[in-house]
Amino acid sequence: MLKTISCEKLVETTLIFQSGLNSVVGADDAHNSIGKSSILMLIDFAFGGDDFPNKCDDVIKNVEDFDLAVTFEFDKIYSFVRNTSTSDSIYYIENKEVLTVEDYRDFLRKMYGVDKFDLSFRECVSAFYRIYQRDNYKDNRPLDNFPKEPWTSIRKRVLKLFDEYGAIAKLEQEKKTETDNKNDIKGAFNTGVITKINKTTFKKNENELQVIREQISSIKSALETNVTDIKSIISSENAELKRNKDSLINLKFKLETSLNRIEDSLSKTKLKNSRSFNELVEFFPDINKERLSQVDAFHCGISKIMRGQLNEEKLALTQDISELDTEIEKIDNELLKIVNSKEESVYLLEKLIELDRLEKQLFQQNDFCEKEVQVTQKIKDIKAKIKDTLVGSIDTIQKSINQGLGEYISKIYLGKPICPELHMLDNDYKFDRGDDRGTGKGFANMISLDLTLLEKTCLPNIIHDSLLFKNMDVTSVENLISTYASFDKQIFISIDEVSKYKDATKALIKKSKFIELNKDRVAFGEKWKTESDS
Repeated sequence: MLKTISCEKLVETTLIFQSGLNSVVGADDAHNSIGKSSILMLIDFAFGGDDFPNKCDDVIKNVEDFDLAVTFEFDKIYSFVRNTSTSDSIYYIENKEVLTVEDYRDFLRKMYGVDKFDLSFRECVSAFYRIYQRDNYKDNRPLDNFPKEPWTSIRKRVLKLFDEYGAIAKLEQEKKTETDNKNDIKGAFNTGVITKINKTTFKKNENELQVIREQISSIKSALETNVTDIKSIISSENAELKRNKDSLINLKFKLETSLNRIEDSLSKTKLKNSRSFNELVEFFPDINKERLSQVDAFHCGISKIMRGQLNEEKLALTQDISELDTEIEKIDNELLKIVNSKEESVYLLEKLIELDRLEKQLFQQNDFCEKEVQVTQKIKDIKAKIKDTLVGSIDTIQKSINQGLGEYISKIYLGKPICPELHMLDNDYKFDRGDDRGTGKGFANMISLDLTLLEKTCLPNIIHDSLLFKNMDVTSVENLISTYASFDKQIFISIDEVSKYKDATKALIKKSKFIELNKDRVAFGEKWKTESDS
């Protein structure tokens, strides 16, 4: 626990703390600007917070930067010094070494046992250090660490606080692994290392792989037996290539015949020019020239349509013939390989290598296709498991929190008060305060939430500034002080107007007091404010 903080700039240079309740006591006239909140901000600074140098810059402006000596008591005493001007470095007195602020927070994390819950120390405590300057005391958003904090971050923090995040974290890691695998597969597709295929190509590859593997098996068997088998395979392949070539040549002949007919048709559909038309008029001077013009125009139109269709057919046939020439050339090259092979076994070995390469290529395409489908399904299944686990964990947490809220609000307000309820939804949370919307009750609801978490989770301590009590009635504050005093975990508060409370409450406050301030005894010994609480 936090044992002491010391600073030469303070009106009381060393402040000593105890387990349970610790109080900064203000004046009976509720005088502001005496440094109550600044003292609580120093405690936040002692717990590794970063806000004091910026949000209490008026203090530094008037008293200048200073060292804050901090001691903690766990299995033994641990002592540190942190300066407001170099707050990223903390001097560890016993070890005579300088720690980074991250190392310092990690020390607190381990000593308070927060590390068992996969939380950083500040992630654990920061939302529950409710001090004027930190602006984190909105009673309708009590779980927010800062304004507009994403719900995913809040939900994760609450799950960790209740030790319900372990199973989800494991699933999240599995999802990350599978997502990385999917991205690797996608990267292979995008870079062209592997060709992405569809279901049709996948099935085609499977059929082709079967044929290739049969050919590979046959070639390997031939190479392992005798030359006769080799010659038989080569002759068989040679015959197959020749049959394919003959088939292609026959098809090419048919296409060329069709092409010749189209070219002949094109030559007979040439358009007559205007000179031919004039010659006809000279030969038959009495002919109906207008009618002749119409007939000529009609035939010209028909000819143009026919020529367009014939040209399209000619282009298609020309392309088909070109493709056939390419296929025939490939077969000729294959036949040439066989003819040029000095030994049949050399050809078969080359063929085996080629088939092996093609088999690997097709297998790799199908393998990556299957892996992509599998990893996509795995991610989908993991997401469903995460959702189911979240539902169960959140239901457990909600029941626990709402039970605690009911218990603590009933301790603060007697006579069956309206109990607040926390609802953790898919995209956000709602802190339902019911129909009692008074400011004092709103802060009491939030305080009840903090006390519930302090009791039920690894949260090691809380800080509550006096502004939370301002609008609560006297009896409710008395009940609250009594509730605070029942805790062994440290609770730091600031409070004023103590004289208005009953003797039992005064006694509890006096017992918990670690510094008392008033208009003549301000926190840093100097007055520079005239209004606004601090």
